[in-house]
Amino acid sequence: MTGPGDSSELAALKDRVRALENENSALAAAAKPVRVVEGSRWRAVASALLIVVASLLLPVTIVAAWARIQLVDEDAFVQTLAPLVDDPAVQQLIIDETLDAIGEQVDFEALTADVFDGIADLGLPPRAEAALGLLQAPAANGLESLVAGAVTTVVESDAFSDVWATATRAAHRALTVSATSDGGGVVVRTDDGVGIQLGAIVERVQQVLLDRDVAIAQLIPEVDRVIIVGDGEGLQAVRLGYALAVTVGTWLPIVTLALAAGGILLARRRSRAVIGAGIGFALGAGSLAVSFLVGGAAVGIVAERLDLSPSALEVIYGRFVDAMRETAVVFTLIGVLLIVAGWLAGRSTSAVRVRGSIHSLDSAARRGLQERGLNTGRFGLWLTERRRLVRGIVAVVAVIWLFLLRPIGLGDVFLVVVTGVVIAWILELLQRRPEEGPELITDAPERARTPR
Repeated sequence: MTGPGDSSELAALKDRVRALENENSALAAAAKPVRVVEGSRWRAVASALLIVVASLLLPVTIVAAWARIQLVDEDAFVQTLAPLVDDPAVQQLIIDETLDAIGEQVDFEALTADVFDGIADLGLPPRAEAALGLLQAPAANGLESLVAGAVTTVVESDAFSDVWATATRAAHRALTVSATSDGGGVVVRTDDGVGIQLGAIVERVQQVLLDRDVAIAQLIPEVDRVIIVGDGEGLQAVRLGYALAVTVGTWLPIVTLALAAGGILLARRRSRAVIGAGIGFALGAGSLAVSFLVGGAAVGIVAERLDLSPSALEVIYGRFVDAMRETAVVFTLIGVLLIVAGWLAGRSTSAVRVRGSIHSLDSAARRGLQERGLNTGRFGLWLTERRRLVRGIVAVVAVIWLFLLRPIGLGDVFLVVVTGVVIAWILELLQRRPEEGPELITDAPERARTPR
């Protein structure tokens, strides 16, 4: 007759023997020579081709998806451009360009000279006329400083941030309706590129001066000038391909994922295909991230050519590429995760040992749960028989979840991966393996008859 201690030791010994048998079986399967069957070669070639094409399309997919979001989603467009006006470098760029535009239209010295000449024609005494002449230059400088102060106050105010956001939203609405040049707001599109319309800013400055009872502000004429902050060639391509960009941005991500999935499903050795897809994704997305860094280094050269502030253009460039750069980093991380998953599912000795250890832990956990009364019955048997299908469903749902979260962030990837792993592990524990259940059923009555 065996006691409780003997039963526990016997169960532990059986677990250990079973784990060793599983490990030996896996090692034996890995050591068996693989017979090349007819048709496996074309499957390997087709699988590799699909994965390579998907990897090459990935950088284009990231850019196309971002462009589609900016063109279609008004809120995303505003979130990209609206914060620019709160950056000090961009504010200074707008102030400098606005003052230059006003200076080209208004000659403050000539304007004050005309005013003072009119006063002198009133017949002032010689001393008063001489004193008035001494005040002419300071008056011109004071007027210019007053305008500069008004411009600075307007651009740095919270109210101007609201004006900028409103005008940006209006520009996007006009863009989506016409897909042509002028957006009608502060941010406009011209044949030369993307620019900032100074006319609305000058009008606001004029109104501020009039509110301060500076009547001379009525003499400031309308200003029609645009600061070009983007390349006209790229803009022309966007304008001509607006509909194409929307279509490609919608379907290219689906096509890319479908090609990668097809390459994995078609492969004879799917673990290697997963590793190949991971390498391709990591290289494709990583190269895009590096290209954005190179583009950032070239901003200074563009700023010198446009005679604009390098720091301001760096901020503008960063706002445009930040989302794409983060997505590229995310897909690089996804590629690394695919490499790890493919290696873990492979036939290498180290991968087999890792899987054997995980299987032993899962087996011990299932036995422990069943000993405590958890019996999943037929559902557990179904999970065991269809465990590959269940794992595939979990993986597909995780991919769809990531797809719906676009644009994808690092936090989104972490959430999806952790959730997927936890759900897959829970489903593993709910399985009822035939090699684990009978021992429990056989041992249970024996334990019940054992005297305490």
